[in-house]
Amino acid sequence: MNKLLQYLQTHRHLAVAIAAASAVILSAAYISQYGFGLKPCILCLYQRGPYALNIVLGGFAFLATFRYPRLALALLYLSVLSFFADAVIAGFHVGVEQDWWKGLPSCGGDIVPQNVTIEQLRESLTHQQIVRCDKPAWVLFGISMAGYNFAIALASAFGVIYFLRKKHGA
Repeated sequence: MNKLLQYLQTHRHLAVAIAAASAVILSAAYISQYGFGLKPCILCLYQRGPYALNIVLGGFAFLATFRYPRLALALLYLSVLSFFADAVIAGFHVGVEQDWWKGLPSCGGDIVPQNVTIEQLRESLTHQQIVRCDKPAWVLFGISMAGYNFAIALASAFGVIYFLRKKHGA
């Protein structure tokens, strides 16, 4: 474990770890969707964006470590913000699932298009797959995927901060 902690103290290795961890998490989301048939709601889809961004940020930060260490550091801090943004989205999603607050209109509530004929409305409703944000597709130990994502995103953000605060990185 100590070797891993020492390994991640360099910005180059931290950048690779951010990109790799984000790729694994994003892959897990796609495997749950396409491999196990768990259809994502709109908030689930929004939670994937920061991980995709962190794959790109981690890759660019890795490349920047070779010639532009200050740019690499800035990109690593941007990845922290991206992890925090994902935690906010996931936390909001958990609140919707727990009925602490109402979800977005696109969460299954506002599906009726405006200014349409009866035929257009019928067509719209028959071809629309609605995945509600307030009904978790999967729960383990009473925690939904959004809840686990909240914990993972928050832990990732604080983990990256921890390694950036170590004065050994370059």
